[in-house]
Amino acid sequence: MKLIVGLGNPGTSYERTRHNAGFLAVDALAKKEDASWKTDRKRHAEIASFQHDGEKILLAKPLTFMNLSGDAVQALISFYGIDLENVLIVHDDMDIETGRMKFMAQGSAAGHNGIKDIQQKLGSKSIARLRLGIGKPLTPMATENWVLARLSTKDLPKPLDMIAGMRDWIEGGITKAANAWNKKEKTSA
Repeated sequence: MKLIVGLGNPGTSYERTRHNAGFLAVDALAKKEDASWKTDRKRHAEIASFQHDGEKILLAKPLTFMNLSGDAVQALISFYGIDLENVLIVHDDMDIETGRMKFMAQGSAAGHNGIKDIQQKLGSKSIARLRLGIGKPLTPMATENWVLARLSTKDLPKPLDMIAGMRDWIEGGITKAANAWNKKEKTSA
């Protein structure tokens, strides 16, 4: 079993914000796979699942708000008995330009509070991540205002690219996904 967790904040006021890029990515994959979302209150998440080559793929969107994402991720990993190498966290990243995405096998949270909480709760920085570029504001602005601002369709990688990237991770792990996507140029909208 593999687990892909898209990070974001629950609630309509946060829909289509930069900080909810992870939710948008797993929503796109769920839609493509015809997987339905269900609330799992005990695991603090919305979950959906599908089969890929005989393996169960679990998708999750934490209901804990971004800064407490580790609670949901830890609960899901513990309940389903998933090894860390079978977990992918999908999240927004200001250090990557809009329209780009990059995979990484491990590393610091780089100021992302959701990642920081996950790493702290799991006791490891060795967690695969798909970082979705949201860029930085052109004019000085508080980080919170930038990440909670609404997205336009050109602000993220194309949904089909995000889906293909997550499928590459499912099929071949972080090395295959990173080799396939980390050097790709930004695509036009």
